[in-house]
Amino acid sequence: MNDLLKRDSTVKIISILFAVFLWFFVLDSTNPIISSDFNVPLRVENEDMLKSKDIVIKDVNFPRTVTVSLKGREDKVKRINSSEIDAVIDLSKVSDVSTGFLYVEIYKIPAGVSFESVSPRGVNIKLEKIGANPYPVEIVTTGETKGNYKVVGVSISPKTISIEATDSVINTIAQVKAFADITDIKSDTSMKLICKVYDKDGNEMLEFDNKYSVEAKIEIAKEVPVIPVVKGKPAKDYVDGIHKVSPDKVLISGNPSLVDSIDNLKTETIDIENFNASITKVTDVILPEGINLINSQKSVSVRVEIVPLSVKTYKIRAENILLENEVSDGTLTYKIKPDEIEIEVKGTMEELDKIDETNLKPSIDLRGLREGTYKRMLKVVLPSTLKLSEDVEVEIEINKNEE
Repeated sequence: MNDLLKRDSTVKIISILFAVFLWFFVLDSTNPIISSDFNVPLRVENEDMLKSKDIVIKDVNFPRTVTVSLKGREDKVKRINSSEIDAVIDLSKVSDVSTGFLYVEIYKIPAGVSFESVSPRGVNIKLEKIGANPYPVEIVTTGETKGNYKVVGVSISPKTISIEATDSVINTIAQVKAFADITDIKSDTSMKLICKVYDKDGNEMLEFDNKYSVEAKIEIAKEVPVIPVVKGKPAKDYVDGIHKVSPDKVLISGNPSLVDSIDNLKTETIDIENFNASITKVTDVILPEGINLINSQKSVSVRVEIVPLSVKTYKIRAENILLENEVSDGTLTYKIKPDEIEIEVKGTMEELDKIDETNLKPSIDLRGLREGTYKRMLKVVLPSTLKLSEDVEVEIEINKNEE
């Protein structure tokens, strides 16, 4: 009985094994195991972790796709879409800038298939450290202010900007400039200025264009002359000469409309009555209400030249003297004595040198005179800055014309 049972069990086992073998044989014939390649987009993840380590990828040259090879039954493999496979470069695995290679990792392999390979197996990367350096901002004014207006101050905020970039870029930065257009500006002005970054060759680094800015305040003042005010007459035989002011110009600020209306400032009055020598006096500039001086004191130094008069002698020929109001009907003859008259003129030598006998236009008035000998005052034409040392009389002899 036992032998019969044993033989029966053996037959059953052999039958099962044969059935399994037969199933695999049929399966391999109708649904064989195959390998297939899939073009899978390569995804980069955890870039933010690079930034947290102040690292940046210098050369971004990753392949867009990788080839993933999967193995499995034909019916399973043929149903796979490449979007079901996830190929990843994980930047969290970067430890420092010396990391030069990262493996491509494959995730989300569909059930029923196995991973065989990926090509390329990894990617080469070049990394660089990010740094930040402060740079002072240089303000450059362009254009021209209106009229006598001048730029008297420029302030910016912030005075420096911190530029963040890779070390290789930081090392090429030479200067940062901000350009302020002051064309026709007549009053204090605030403006936002875009910074421009330049390398050591003076070329603008366009990667920083419109990235940094500063607030600038432009202070404007108007330049006006200082006019000295002098009263009084110097002592006899002295004249008031040149007036010099130091400084002769000042900068003013205040209400824009009031500043615009001012063309000059005057000093307090300096009295030179009966002075016979030059003087230098410190006096104040008179400021209208609401007007301030910029970079200058209210006091100025005024030099008034008191010049002694010089005397110059001029010789006038009698025939050059004009006879005013002479009888024009030819019944009288006129003779001036002497033939040459000398006159002395007082004034500064500078003024005296400007005239000669031809400028004097000498004349005498003969109104109402008939035959006889008379003395008449000689008249000459002189500038207001000159005068005769003394009056000069000439003798005029009038006779009846016998012809």
